[in-house]
Amino acid sequence: MIKAISYSLFGYQQERKASCFDFNSYLRGLMINIRMNRLLYPSWINVLHTDESTYAAFRSLFDNISNLHVVICEPSPLCLAMLWRMKPIFEIAPDRTALYSHVICRDLDSPATYREAQAVQHWINHDKTLHAITDSVSHNLPLMGGMIGIRPKYFTEHTHDTWQKMIAMCGNEIDWSNKGADQTFLNKFIYPIFGVKGRESITQHYVLGHGDTFLNDYWNRIPNIQVEGVSQDMVESNDVCGHIGAAGAYQGPMNKFLYKHRDKFTDLLELEKPYANIFNWCLDGTFE
Repeated sequence: MIKAISYSLFGYQQERKASCFDFNSYLRGLMINIRMNRLLYPSWINVLHTDESTYAAFRSLFDNISNLHVVICEPSPLCLAMLWRMKPIFEIAPDRTALYSHVICRDLDSPATYREAQAVQHWINHDKTLHAITDSVSHNLPLMGGMIGIRPKYFTEHTHDTWQKMIAMCGNEIDWSNKGADQTFLNKFIYPIFGVKGRESITQHYVLGHGDTFLNDYWNRIPNIQVEGVSQDMVESNDVCGHIGAAGAYQGPMNKFLYKHRDKFTDLLELEKPYANIFNWCLDGTFE
């Protein structure tokens, strides 16, 4: 079955909140992660949720990236737009079953690593509804918005069958314009369904940040296991950032890693060249 890595990108040429990076940095993050995912999640599809204005501005880029599925969404407050990443959970195949067997929600500014892929593989092997990772002292919630995984078939059996119905679970309790509201929703309305002793269905990799939950599938380390379809020499990708979910990469190690595998990304470089003012590597030849 198909597996999806789900992202949200929105707000082109709109005013940014002071706590958010500029739009171009998130777009660069998308293209970096498409590269990383080719190496670390080769059989997965990238799903990008965006608004009409962002899609219109970068249509020639998005429409020509192989293995990228673009979903255009209605304009929404900041944190509701972040939860667009959960929409693939509810997509249905022609036979009326879940389109995706697994969905992972990720932040655009957080580069994928082999260590993360090992955690995801471990969750897949355990066949639980949810996957949760914390890998920094700042990760102090059970579910971090960009570090979760969902098994759609199991999830919808215990919640709702549409994204809209899932969001309606909170009624009017959440102000979606407040930064962090998406995680408030996840931890108040989703986690108790799957992360409470006696009715749990969650694999937890809580390395740093959140403490032991004393649930059955809890781990304070990332198991050193083989990732299906991925060479073990991809362990070098662990050097590109400080931890799973890190906001940004170490530029030197990232450039070195992607340059080493540059032959796999020649199509992306050609697509990026018309936007060289955004993708600085097109100007300085970093990946050529």
